[in-house]
Parts: sequence; structure tokens; C-alpha cells
Amino acid sequence: AAKVSVNPYRYISKNKSDFAKETRYKKIFCKYDYFVGAINDLVALGYIHENNGYRYVTNAKRTRIKALPKLIDEILKPTYGVAGLIASKGNMALVQYNQDLEMETIFLRDAEKNNVDYEDTDITRLMRKNLKAINDRLYQDRITLHITNSQYKEMLQELSSKKNPKPSVDFTRNGLHRVFNNSSFEDGGRFYGGWWLNIPKDYRKYIEIGRKPTVELDYSGHHFRILYAMECLIPPDDPYDLPDFKREDQKTAGMIIINASDEGAAAHAIQSEGIKNVKRLIKALKVHHAPIAKYFFTGEGNKLMYKDSILAERVMLRMLESGSTILPVHDSFIVRNSYETELEEIMQEEYERAFASTAKLKVKRTAREATSEDRESQHPHEATIVNMNLKTLLQNLQEYS
Repeated sequence: AAKVSVNPYRYISKNKSDFAKETRYKKIFCKYDYFVGAINDLVALGYIHENNGYRYVTNAKRTRIKALPKLIDEILKPTYGVAGLIASKGNMALVQYNQDLEMETIFLRDAEKNNVDYEDTDITRLMRKNLKAINDRLYQDRITLHITNSQYKEMLQELSSKKNPKPSVDFTRNGLHRVFNNSSFEDGGRFYGGWWLNIPKDYRKYIEIGRKPTVELDYSGHHFRILYAMECLIPPDDPYDLPDFKREDQKTAGMIIINASDEGAAAHAIQSEGIKNVKRLIKALKVHHAPIAKYFFTGEGNKLMYKDSILAERVMLRMLESGSTILPVHDSFIVRNSYETELEEIMQEEYERAFASTAKLKVKRTAREATSEDRESQHPHEATIVNMNLKTLLQNLQEYS
């Protein structure tokens, strides 16, 4: 973290309840007294710097630590052989880990979003196996965000909020996990964890895979079209085409009324998004989508997420077979633009297989050319490539040095 991360600090916990014995979600067990005692000693001896955590009524932050030069110098002494390893590998550090300690990738959460334990089945074992194949490919490829320094600062400003005034993006986080909700393996199941899921959508067009520009294909009006398919009906070409309302407002409200458990909660959630004329908008959506309105305000969204997560898994596995690295964004996928045709065909085939209906796909093309023009018009050496792969980060450090 101290050598290659944008942010050298790492979170730790000083909450005693977090030091439980090994569970499905916590593979490494450290005793609280030993761990906290060691941290306190390292701080006192000048080996690490610590920013204490805090908890207020509306905000909280964990304790963070970073390695100081004294600790780094100590680790690089011949006693441990780390410096020799780096030298022998050409500035390449290799991390070995025990497979038995591999972190859980299939999460089951209750209605309060707490992780709950579960007994493995053939289905959960297969999901974990498939996810490992997907993650292994993501770890191997070079996935970058090709933007200028000024664009990177603008992106962080866009991500900032009252709860997180100084956001950061961890570009080494490329592994995925799945999250199921309401203590059911038929609720949710979408893929989370990749850094590209946490950046503003307008910046996804700057992603490169293997130094090549990418393309993003999106299942347009996804959940609305699935609901129409479930009723064996042809959906409208654009489910968000009400003339008296902004399209983005319709899209936001539509997702909320599908996910909400009652109309009152939906109205409150829509209003909290800054949308006006909420009651009139809800009424218009119910009339416009009368054939599927019975699914509104029923919490059907979690069931639909499960359906689209199964679809996403099939699409990703087939793209892996074709030799492509693929980045999921729930109902859309990012690949190198040379794989656009294969992705489009597979997305259509798997959608028809799942719902006996035809998908509507939307293509979002690369912004590489625009980025190049912007870079030349600003500062010729301002371009920055932020890498999410630790291996490639170390390679770049060697090249630039």
C-alpha cells in the first residue's frame, strides 16, 4: 500500500466485536488484545502512522494506518529477503497466499443487510466456481482508466459527499463477489466489488482493457422489459417515454416503484431524489405500464435482480470462452471494442434463452479519441493511466523510474 497505492492508508478495526473466531466471511482470526497491542506499540515506536477512527450519530470512520519509512526500511533488510525477491523478479513482488484462506465471494444477507451463515449446496459451490473463473481472468488482464490528471480530480469531486468528503478509488480492486438478499438465494445475486462499479458512469467510457479501447453494451429498460416478458407481452420500445416528464426522472422512479414494498415508501424515496410532481409521475407510470403494474410496490426488484444476475453470469462465462475479459455493470457489460460483435450476439442469445423475448441493446462507445484531443489541448505530459492491477502497477513504476 505504501509503495503502489494512490492512498497509503489501510483500514483496521479496534472494535472488539470484529475479532470473532473464523467465520465464512472472516477467514483470518487475530486475537483483539494481541492485535491492538501490536498496533499501539508500532505507533509508539514510530513504525506506522495512525489516524484514529470515530463514531458520531450521523457519521463514522474506521481507524486507518500507513507504513512509515522506518517500517519499510526494516522490512527491506536482508533478514527477510524481500529486497532480494524484488531484485530477482525485476521489481516484481509476488504475493503467495493459502488457498484455504481465500475470501468468501458468495454473500448471503438478511433484511437488515447483515451477513448470515449458510450451508453450501451444489448451487452455491457452482456459483463460487464460476465466479473464480471470472475473477481469475480479471486478475490477469491490464484494466485501466485512461484519463488526465485534471479529469481524475474532477471524478473525485463528483464522488465526494457529506458522508465521504475525501473519496478515493482503489484501482487494485478488480475481484467480484455476489450478494444475495433477504436470507434467500433467489433475491439479488448481483456482482459487486470491481472498481469500475464505483466510478461515475460518464467515466466508464475511458476504461481500457489490455491497452485497447472498450465498448459498453447495455440491456435497455432491462427490468421493465423482463416484467413484460414474464407476462408474455411485447414491451414498449422505450419504457421511459412519457412526454411530460424527464427521462432520467422516469427511470429513477421506475426502478424505485419496482423495488419498493409499498407506494408510500416509493413516493418518499422518489422525492428524496429531488424529483418533483411525484404523485403525478407515479400515477402516469402505473397507467402507462398497466399490463405490469401488479408488480409495482411489491419488492419484485430483488427477484428481478436475481434473474438478471443469472443472465449476467451466463454472458460472462460465454465471453470468457471466446477469450475476452469482461467487466459487468449489473445490466451492462464492458469489453474491448474488438469483441463488440461477439458480446452483442451472446447478450441477445442468453436473453432469449432466459425470457423467450428479444432484448433491446444500447451501445456506449469508447471516448479514447476525445481523451487524446483533451490531453493534447491541456498539457502534453498530463496523461495519467490509473491501473487496478497490482502486478501492472509495479511494472509501470519500474518503467517510469
